[in-house]
Amino acid sequence: MSVGIVSVYGSIQNFSTDKYTYSDGDSIIISGQVDYNPNIPSIVLQIINPDETGFTGIDDISPNPDGSFSTKFHVGGPTWSSSGSYKIKVSYGGIMEKTISYKKSSTNEYGSDSVIPKNDRQNLQNETSENPKLRINDFPSLDHSPQYYIDRYNNEPNYKAWFDSQFPNYSIIEVVGYKPTHIPDFPSLDHSPQYYIDRYNNEPNYKAWFDSQFPGQTIYDVLGFSINIPDWIKNYAKLWRTGEISDAQFIHSLEFMLDHKIIVIQNSSYSEEDSITFVPNWVRNNASWWAEDLISQKEFVNSVKYLIEENIIELQ
Repeated sequence: MSVGIVSVYGSIQNFSTDKYTYSDGDSIIISGQVDYNPNIPSIVLQIINPDETGFTGIDDISPNPDGSFSTKFHVGGPTWSSSGSYKIKVSYGGIMEKTISYKKSSTNEYGSDSVIPKNDRQNLQNETSENPKLRINDFPSLDHSPQYYIDRYNNEPNYKAWFDSQFPNYSIIEVVGYKPTHIPDFPSLDHSPQYYIDRYNNEPNYKAWFDSQFPGQTIYDVLGFSINIPDWIKNYAKLWRTGEISDAQFIHSLEFMLDHKIIVIQNSSYSEEDSITFVPNWVRNNASWWAEDLISQKEFVNSVKYLIEENIIELQ
């Protein structure tokens, strides 16, 4: 009887960037070559900030069968916090590192004088904007229609007073309603979010219709239960689930969301001086499901809120 031995190792031959020095608004094009191994599904690429305390970007790349790979990163935004030398680390069996130089714009990157294109500036602003649907756990609930909440607001003075105290800068429709789409009365205020989610998940024809009408959007996007989380955080979630990055690296993404108010926790505060010290393993499934759009961003963000509020994730 013969025994076949399958190699689980790969190696990096080389990689390069399209130039050495970058400024806000540029894109880094990273390409290279690995010794392809089908047992290693992806290359892990990290960009590390100058003081090596966190990550500016992370990606997992599937190499081509000939071993070639290429990816692109946007330069600028909250994670590019200071000028200096940024390390690029490529992992595929082995590790190879190179450095690039980044010069931060001297003007406010979100201001009119920024070198970042207008659309990209808007995307960066959106990264730090709050979605009021995610402020309070289970409010608004996926199981109740917007009209249910609107009727309570209009007919129950105590309920109206409570809502206004919790959302002083928002109207009831902004918090519980749906944004208009190109399809009249879709989504309807008379149907709960769960009604639409169930139809999307259980009716193939309905899913096909929805995907044809809203290409590039999820059902949660259209229902308003999404927030603009940078793609690199989703990549963190995928890689953390498979053990390709450490707890500390995933914690960095949670701290980023807290610091930039992507996650807003009522009646508590978070600053850069705080640190998250522990994440239980069961959170990995939630992170992975969210990264793969199997659960909503609301469900993922609210699970993180719960962990913090229950001191399962510890802020020190």
